[in-house]
Amino acid sequence: MSSIKSIVNNTLFAAALSITTFATSPVVAEEVYMIRGFMNVFSRGMNQMTVRLKRHGIRAISLSNGDWKGLAQRIIRRHKRGNVSHPIIIVGHSLGGVEAPNFANALGNAGVKVSLVIGLDPGFSTPVGFGRNINQVVNYKIPSGKHYRRGRGFTGSIHTIDVSRYGVDHVGIDKSPQVQRLVIARIRSRVGK
Repeated sequence: MSSIKSIVNNTLFAAALSITTFATSPVVAEEVYMIRGFMNVFSRGMNQMTVRLKRHGIRAISLSNGDWKGLAQRIIRRHKRGNVSHPIIIVGHSLGGVEAPNFANALGNAGVKVSLVIGLDPGFSTPVGFGRNINQVVNYKIPSGKHYRRGRGFTGSIHTIDVSRYGVDHVGIDKSPQVQRLVIARIRSRVGK
């Protein structure tokens, strides 16, 4: 009877160990977050790109501006458990583009590395500077659009790309097929898919 009890206990211990290991192991996929602009109504292109990225097997989600705060806290908690995958990529249009540095900085300040941030003509207010643990920033913008800038602790690179040759405006930049191709190609190159 004691040998059966020992076998049961060892089996339960092994099962508990494997569940714990699996639950804390990193997710095996990238994390791409697409932040829409003010009131979500002018950023349909973010949803379109999210769908296209998923067709390429890329884990992407589209979210409302303002939703990044709770999401950042969840990612930081997962990071502490070793359950965050990389690369982490953040893309924001208009107000979402203004929020993208805040989202990236919240993660970076908590030690979560952000591989790439893409802005699509950040609008309304001047974005804060980028900080530590952020590798690359790319800003696709029209000539009158806001610029991204370096903040304290930023050691990555910032590239600004004028997309006025595509005939886009602030509202249409995320829906432009040419701009969407640029954004998706950059994300695919970063994640290797």
